[in-house]
Amino acid sequence: MNQGKDIIILSVIRWDQPMAGSSIAMAKELSRTHRVFFIDRPFSIKDLFKDYENFSLRKRLSAILFRKDPFMKVETGYSNFIVATPGLTLPINFLPKGFVFDFFNYFNSLIVKACVKRMAKKFQITEFIYLNIFYPTILPTLNLRASNNLINIYYVTHDIKLSKYMMRHGELAEEKLLQKTDLVLVNSKHQFKRLFNQMPRMHYFPSAVDFDLFKKANDTPIAKPYDLLNIGQTKVIMFCGYLSDIRIDYKLLKLVCENHPHYLVVIIGTYEESDLIHYKLDTLPNLIILGNRRYESIPSYLKCAHVTIIPYLCNELNKSVYPLKLNEYLAMGKPVVTTHFSADLDSFADVIYISDNYEAFLNNIELAMNETNTQLPITRIKVAEKNNWEHRVTHLNHLIDQFIEDKK
Repeated sequence: MNQGKDIIILSVIRWDQPMAGSSIAMAKELSRTHRVFFIDRPFSIKDLFKDYENFSLRKRLSAILFRKDPFMKVETGYSNFIVATPGLTLPINFLPKGFVFDFFNYFNSLIVKACVKRMAKKFQITEFIYLNIFYPTILPTLNLRASNNLINIYYVTHDIKLSKYMMRHGELAEEKLLQKTDLVLVNSKHQFKRLFNQMPRMHYFPSAVDFDLFKKANDTPIAKPYDLLNIGQTKVIMFCGYLSDIRIDYKLLKLVCENHPHYLVVIIGTYEESDLIHYKLDTLPNLIILGNRRYESIPSYLKCAHVTIIPYLCNELNKSVYPLKLNEYLAMGKPVVTTHFSADLDSFADVIYISDNYEAFLNNIELAMNETNTQLPITRIKVAEKNNWEHRVTHLNHLIDQFIEDKK
C-alpha cells in the first residue's frame, strides 16, 4: 500500500495562483493521507524584471535569489502540504528547438532538482511518488540517489501542442516523457484517444470538485460578496474562468448580454483589456467583469448566480478540456448552459443544457432561468458529489498500489 508515502508534485502552475485549478485541488486532497511536497513552477530572470511588483513574486524573493527559506507549510486543514520554491532560472522558451534550448533547459532542470534534493534531505524523504502535472520540459521524471522513487506519473491536463506557453518545446518533451514514465493520467476523452497509441498505461482521470467547500456554502448562510451588494433582485448569469480569445466565444458572450438586457452577466477570472475593447464588451451596460478572486470565495459568488454558463469555442483546444468549473457549478445546484465543445459533456446531458448553436444557447438560458423542477438542483449536487477529489484520489491510490504490486 502507498498510504502515507510522500508525494512530490511539479506543476506548470504555482500553488497560490488565483483560481489555480485542478493541480492544487488534487494536491490538497492527497495531503489528507500523504505528505505532499509541491514544487512551484520556477520564476525566470524575465519574470523577476517583468513582474517585480507582483506580491506573489516579492514574497518569494529571498528563496528565489538567495535560496533562503525555500520551503513553506501551507494551511490546508491537514498540515501535510509543503511548497518548495526553486531558485531563479533562465528564460529560454523563446529559443528554437535544438541543442541550445536543450543545454539551457538542462541547466534550469538542475536548479529545480537542487531544490528537490535539499527538500528531500531536510524532510527526510526516503520513498516517494513523483507526479508531474503538464510540465514535461522540466524534471519529466525524478530520481534521487538518496531516496527511492516508487513511481513516476505524468498528468496531461491539456493538448500540449495547442498550449500557448508549452507548444514550442512541450510537444517533443511530452513524446519523450510518454515513453519513459510509469503511468499517465489524462484529463479528457479526446486526450485519451489522441495519446493512447503512444502510452497504453494510460487512464482517464478528469478534473473534480472540492465538494466540501461548495457544500458548506450551500448548507450555511454566507454573506454576499461586497462587489455584488448593489445588484438588488436582478437575476444573474455567471461565468467563472479564464477569458481568452482562444478559449472563449466572445461573439456568443456579447449576444448573451445583448439578448438578455434584463439580466446581469457577471464574469470572474483573468482577462485581457485588449480583448474587451476589440470585441466591444466594454460597452455593454449589463456586463460586470470582476477579475480574479480567491478560489475559496468562488462559492459565495456562485450562490448569487441564477444561471451559470460555459461559452467556450468549439475548437481543437477546448476538445481536450474537461472543465473544472462544470462540477463546481453543479455542486451549487446551479443550471449550466454550455456550448457542445467537448465529448466529456455528454455524460452530464441529464443535468445541464448543451447547446449546439447560438440560438439554442440563448434559448437555453431562458429555459434554465425559468426552471420549475425543484428536484434538478438536488440531482446536480449528487452528480457533483460523485465527481469530487476524494473519489478521484482514491482511484489514483488504487492505480499506484496496482503498479507497485505488479513491479514486485
